[in-house]
Amino acid sequence: MNKTLTINLAGLVFNIEENAYQLLKDYLAAIKNQFKNEEGCDEIVADIEARLAELLKAKTHEGKQVLVDADIHEAINVMGKPSDFEENTSEEKQSGSTSHNQKTYYTNKTRRVFRDGDNKVLGGVCSGIASYFDTDPLWIRLALVVLFFGFGSGLLLYIILWIIIPEAKTTAEKLEMRGDPIDINTISQTIKEEASQLKNRVQDFGNGVKNEFTSQRSQSVGNKIGNLIYTIFHGIFKVISKIFGALFVLFGTLLFVALLLVLFNVGTIDGLSVNEFLHTFAGADFPMFWFKTGLAMCVGIPLCMMVYKGLKLVLGIKTSYRWLNLSTGILWVIGLVLCLYLSMSLLSDFSEEAPLKTQIDVHFTNTDTLIVKSNKIYQKNTTDLDFGFDNDRWLINNTVEPSVWWGKPRVKIITSENDSVSVFMIKTAGGKQKTEASLRAKNINYTASQQGSVLLLDNYFSFVNTDKYRNQGVDMLIKLPKNKIVYLDNSLKYQWYDIENVNGIGDAEMSGKYWKMTENGLTCLSCTKEELMNNKDSVDVHEHTININDSNAQVHINKHGIEINSKEAHVKISGDGIKVEEKKK
Repeated sequence: MNKTLTINLAGLVFNIEENAYQLLKDYLAAIKNQFKNEEGCDEIVADIEARLAELLKAKTHEGKQVLVDADIHEAINVMGKPSDFEENTSEEKQSGSTSHNQKTYYTNKTRRVFRDGDNKVLGGVCSGIASYFDTDPLWIRLALVVLFFGFGSGLLLYIILWIIIPEAKTTAEKLEMRGDPIDINTISQTIKEEASQLKNRVQDFGNGVKNEFTSQRSQSVGNKIGNLIYTIFHGIFKVISKIFGALFVLFGTLLFVALLLVLFNVGTIDGLSVNEFLHTFAGADFPMFWFKTGLAMCVGIPLCMMVYKGLKLVLGIKTSYRWLNLSTGILWVIGLVLCLYLSMSLLSDFSEEAPLKTQIDVHFTNTDTLIVKSNKIYQKNTTDLDFGFDNDRWLINNTVEPSVWWGKPRVKIITSENDSVSVFMIKTAGGKQKTEASLRAKNINYTASQQGSVLLLDNYFSFVNTDKYRNQGVDMLIKLPKNKIVYLDNSLKYQWYDIENVNGIGDAEMSGKYWKMTENGLTCLSCTKEELMNNKDSVDVHEHTININDSNAQVHINKHGIEINSKEAHVKISGDGIKVEEKKK
């Protein structure tokens, strides 16, 4: 039966046999005596006690609660004896193998992950992991940045690691983080180095303060005021630079995320997914992968550098990596060349336009009223993609293969050169050559027909997606003789285009009314007084025509000249000269 004691070692409570206690007490006394004249003696002894407590804690478990002599001997063998430290110190002094500026590095088979508070930028996570893997912290930080921008998980991962990884505060923990052996030699050496570094920093700070004070005493009042102003503005500039840095990080990150959404086909552009939108206009044979690669380099690299520069401003980092700037610059140029080359090759497919004009065979009597209405051959399906482009609405039917485009034609009415009604269909499309554009125009499906006094026009024209979108369009041109009456049906309300009328009524508002063709264009026969009064004083500007309506006169300007019609006279200015006709009162 042995007597046991209860002790507190570095905050941990142990039950220990009396003989083992005496052995531990003598060892700690020897340690204190060994380092009593050393700088940082108390910290050295505290760290050694903490390491001893950690080793002894591992010796206890449910079946064993009391420390014995053997446990103390094993812990002392791991930590080393003070006499061993003396021998190592004397050998180093005699051999001179380790100079003041050199360190001896050890490798420990077991390491632990800690946050390195001495080399941290934010929380010391990256520097701690780098110490565990014995690598440069820069690579760990770059990996987290890639995770943040590439997958959006870098920030969350960093916060989680910051929470779960403890910081290396004691000397033993810092040694264990680097994989160095934790004994009295390494603990004392580390503390001495830290104390020496702290002493040097304090000394340098003191010398700086002293020099600054000495220089200020010798400065004139003007210099002091100048320095004060410089200090104030320098501080303001630093604050402003950090604000701009934060804005760079914020907007750069948001724009980069938006770019990723585009590249990975997330989101829509006016009802079309990004890939559908690009393939719709570029075609299935367009090298979309290389275009997206060029776009990622051309747009993504400046955004990444924007975030990088913003972080440098916020964190006050002045280090510049020339290799980083050079490599990103080369990649950006490559991306720009890719985007420009592919964009120019795509735009060249719009360079030539070939209108295909066809006259529709119609026969209308001069006495009948011409009715122009829609022949509803296509009704929009719920599965159709509906989007606006170039001031027009388009539908794409993807239920068939290949997809079919549906677009609305434009209907224009002008004065005929003779006494008969003429109808022309003008199909247009683009291409690299005239022949290619003409073939695309020919492939447009659209029909117009006559039923008695009614002109029926398809509500949509169509073409297959294999022809690609190349500015396809259909214009219906109706030439009416003077005094011919026409009714514009509501079914074509949004397809009337650039129709001249003396009443100054807009194209869409001309629907549902009877009109009569005159020298100056159509005049409304069924408009209400309110409608006429609302448009009495107006300016109506079309593509090639300007109509100015006033209570005293009407001015009509087109490519043939200027025509002014007032109560007193009729004036016509054209290439044939100026003709003035006075009206009888």
